[in-house]
Amino acid sequence: MLQAIKQALSQWTPGEPPAATWFLPELRTVLRAEFTGAYRPAATEAGWSLDFMYGAGDNERLFSTNFRAYVARMSPSEQFLGHSNPHLVQTEQRNRVMPLGELARLKVDQPYTPLFRAIGILGHDQLRVLICDGPRQLSWIGATREEPFTKRELTLLRRLTRPLQRRLRLEQQLGQPRPGALPGMFEVALEALPTAALVVGPGGGIAMANSLGLTLLERGRKDVLDAIAESTRGGSDAGPFSITPVTAPGWPTYMLAIRKAPPELAERILLVQQRWGLSVRQARVLELVANGESNKEIARALGCAEVTIENHLTELFRRSGARSRAGLVGRLFGLQG
Repeated sequence: MLQAIKQALSQWTPGEPPAATWFLPELRTVLRAEFTGAYRPAATEAGWSLDFMYGAGDNERLFSTNFRAYVARMSPSEQFLGHSNPHLVQTEQRNRVMPLGELARLKVDQPYTPLFRAIGILGHDQLRVLICDGPRQLSWIGATREEPFTKRELTLLRRLTRPLQRRLRLEQQLGQPRPGALPGMFEVALEALPTAALVVGPGGGIAMANSLGLTLLERGRKDVLDAIAESTRGGSDAGPFSITPVTAPGWPTYMLAIRKAPPELAERILLVQQRWGLSVRQARVLELVANGESNKEIARALGCAEVTIENHLTELFRRSGARSRAGLVGRLFGLQG
């Protein structure tokens, strides 16, 4: 049966339903699970949502409804269920099948007990894998049941991980239009840009980003989304991003957000942001200082009080070792490596 599943995953016709719609019932049988599921989280300005969720099991409808409701109540933090940033998944979690005990040893910050209770699996054993394409999460795939899973069942899911990765990547690049899915050629074009670029989906979540964009997300996802929202509301001359609608026949409208800072300045800002441990907002203040803007102009651009900008500058001076705005800019461009 395992070989038949792998064979089916390797065959794909454009327009057919996502593999999860038939794969999850098969996986449930192979693993002797009570429930199997697949989902991908989506970051929005307000918090979290799901690009998609599929499930197989006796209580699939109740499970999915309760899980979506739980996700909708989550705060807009940088983490999603303790899995760190789903747009930049930790290396040790990528495409790695993990039982519940091993997941617990990652010492994630957010407790799982409230979630497990909400969806009715408290006390169950689990197997799960984050299917990734590089650092990007394509889908969470998991199974749950009351009886502990065996090493054999863990091995079976491991053997399906690579075929699943290939299939999900193909579906994302070439599949039917849906939130969170764009053609692979678009991703290649983003990577060629010399500055941070991100694509916002119709639901308000980040559908795609180039490497510099992913770096911004890693530093502070909410700040990035706030900055994109600021740029969208203010028109072409406002905010740190230029915003362009992306449309195509049969596709919902996406928004392309390209960071306005010149490549040299953008690279320097990203470099010192990492070296000095700056938040996205602090980095934005530094960028505006480097552009020669006054505290009043910066406060107007960011929609905050001048005293807030003064506080940001004090912290920038402390972290950089500079004593003046000129010294701060000098350290920005004088930093080597």
